[in-house]
Amino acid sequence: MVQLNIISFDDITPVAILAFMLLMFISIIIARAGNTLIRRYLDDAAGKRLSKGVARSYQYVIILTALAIGFSTVLKLDLSSIFLSLGIMGLAVAFASQHIIQNAISGVLISIVRPIQLEDWVEVGPIPLNGIGRVKDITLMNTVIRDIDGRIVTVPNTQIMNGKVINYSRGGFTAANIPLWIANVSDLDRITKIVREEADDNPNILPKVSDEGRNAIKSIFERRYVTSIFGHANNLHALSPEINLAEVQGTRARLNIKLWLLEPYRKDEIISTFLKRLTFRFEAEGIELRDP
Repeated sequence: MVQLNIISFDDITPVAILAFMLLMFISIIIARAGNTLIRRYLDDAAGKRLSKGVARSYQYVIILTALAIGFSTVLKLDLSSIFLSLGIMGLAVAFASQHIIQNAISGVLISIVRPIQLEDWVEVGPIPLNGIGRVKDITLMNTVIRDIDGRIVTVPNTQIMNGKVINYSRGGFTAANIPLWIANVSDLDRITKIVREEADDNPNILPKVSDEGRNAIKSIFERRYVTSIFGHANNLHALSPEINLAEVQGTRARLNIKLWLLEPYRKDEIISTFLKRLTFRFEAEGIELRDP
């Protein structure tokens, strides 16, 4: 027969309890102080993402080490008996806290797999109200996202791991498709020329961007999955504007303009500016647009 070890608390004295509490108090102070120092020195040197991860790992190690020392040395408890007792109780609690456990496990997986990181621009589904937002914090249970309207959205970690996540920062750039109806198909060549000229004059539309944007593109093209799709950074013609004839109805036609943007969170602003310039050029060139 298997004999279960019973945890005995008879030998624990008030002095031992006070010593255990003092040990935990000191460990929490050391953990928080170390967290602050790590963030202070690594935020600028290594970036906030890495800095926060290192600081949080340090904090967990200090507190868990203090707990192990406190139980085994100060309180003189048998850790194997504690783990066994916790295992038995855990079976009973597990059914009542499935969602909590799933979120905690997902939080650990996020820190390992890293589908998202701090300051990434992401869109989390299937809730359409989230929209595009920036990751501000990743805790054990939830991920905190600030959307472009300033709202703070708290997303359970299970939704991050099991749901649909679009990571715009990891992709580096995103496409914007603009439908456009023209009155005369014969204007297509002139329209194509004007669209490309206006896109080239806009520093927010690829491939002709500012020097800062060009450096960002080079770092993006160093990612293997980007290179496999678009080629190398010196082959940026793959990101040139595309003007495709999508539909013809008599003399009028519908065009689809495809632009590549480096900052997806500014999509509405960039497209609005581009369309204003495009409309002005069309009027100057005598090109007539039609309603859909």
